[in-house]
Amino acid sequence: MKRFKLFSVVCALLTAMLLGCMQGGVSISPLNTLSAKLQNADNVFDEAEAAAVYAYDDEKQKRYDKARALYLDVIEHDAKRKYAQRAHYQLAEIYKRHYKWDKVNEHYQAIVDIATTGYYANEAKKASAHIHKNREIIRVKNAEYHKYKAWHEQDATEVNFNRAAEALYEVARAHEELGDNAEAIQNYERMVKEFPKHTKAPQAQFQIGNIYFYALYDYLSGWTAFVKVADRFPNTNEAIEAKRLLIHTGAILIELKRLTGEIALYTQKGVTTYIPPRSLGDKDFQMMWMAERFVQNYQQVANNWEKLRNYPRAIQAYKRAIQAYKKLANPGMPFAKFAAADALYRAGTLYQQNGEYERAIRAYDSLFESAPESTWRNEAVYQQSVCYRAIREFGSAYEGFKAYMSITKGDTPYLREAEQIVRQFELDQDQDGYLFYQEQEEGTSDQDANSYPGSSGS
Repeated sequence: MKRFKLFSVVCALLTAMLLGCMQGGVSISPLNTLSAKLQNADNVFDEAEAAAVYAYDDEKQKRYDKARALYLDVIEHDAKRKYAQRAHYQLAEIYKRHYKWDKVNEHYQAIVDIATTGYYANEAKKASAHIHKNREIIRVKNAEYHKYKAWHEQDATEVNFNRAAEALYEVARAHEELGDNAEAIQNYERMVKEFPKHTKAPQAQFQIGNIYFYALYDYLSGWTAFVKVADRFPNTNEAIEAKRLLIHTGAILIELKRLTGEIALYTQKGVTTYIPPRSLGDKDFQMMWMAERFVQNYQQVANNWEKLRNYPRAIQAYKRAIQAYKKLANPGMPFAKFAAADALYRAGTLYQQNGEYERAIRAYDSLFESAPESTWRNEAVYQQSVCYRAIREFGSAYEGFKAYMSITKGDTPYLREAEQIVRQFELDQDQDGYLFYQEQEEGTSDQDANSYPGSSGS
């Protein structure tokens, strides 16, 4: 393990440098409506999510506080209540980061008070149930842990040992499910310390590394945790996987260091403000080459953060890439426009994967506005329609899927699926004159002719 311990020092230095880079938010698409307030709040929230873990008490907290104030402003000015639900949902996310479960549930309840049905109401109900379930698991299993641990101290049987260990593991896992990372780590560490010979001890140590790497994005602490897996439990599957992750992560961190170094160099040489003259000399070709590398590096930085599942950092990198592309989008460098479209598409897919469907919709809209001829256009139309369907805006989803069918030629990956969805949307099973998607939009039933949009039961 000396190799991994030495490598950890190298990665520690790299990480400390990298986590200071790529700060600051960039608006994807300026708007002049109330949604602009929400987008501004979202951008600040993104900055807080991507801020270095080591600066939590200062940078992250200040950004979360600013985002919270902006979301509250949205709620105050949302006369139609359209954006208030989403602002409450994001406020719940902020309070989750601080483990203030009563405040989380308060905002979920505010969503349901605005409208008892719909996407955000359903999500709020599910999230509240999830919190309640895991808090109950923690209460019950923590009591079991203390009970069986005391019994084991009096009567050291294998049954008491296993029950105490299993209960403590479940406590840690429930905290992890809640996103209460500090408590999850603490309980997993207690599991490893008190029950090192239990079969789940290697997995507990491995989960500590996972939380640091993929929830807290703390690569220094995560590295140490994964090294301990290999040191303490050398002949386990967890040790093999920990070594693989260390090699994989170390290589990516080194690549990120190289890319960010090149970005700094090209910035210093003035590529961000370069406009090619009509008559190009050798220096101009060199500048154009550096400019192209400059924008490509930003995108590669984002791709590498994606590989580490550090989606907040990836999104920030894509935003910075978009900003860079826009600066370089001049007649002499037409590649920048198409590169920006690619970054917008990738940002949209990341939001979509993370369940932030409205933000994905905005990113796809920006792609359509800035580069309608992009190679990503058709797929973005389809994915945007999927997002509309997810948030139960079935009318927009229906129009989007139809548009995808009209602009798509040949047997593409999503064409058949779009055709099936449109056929389903166009059903009218109860023959009341309203199509399936219209009934879904209004929360009425396509199986009951007495339940239709505008009916007394709708």
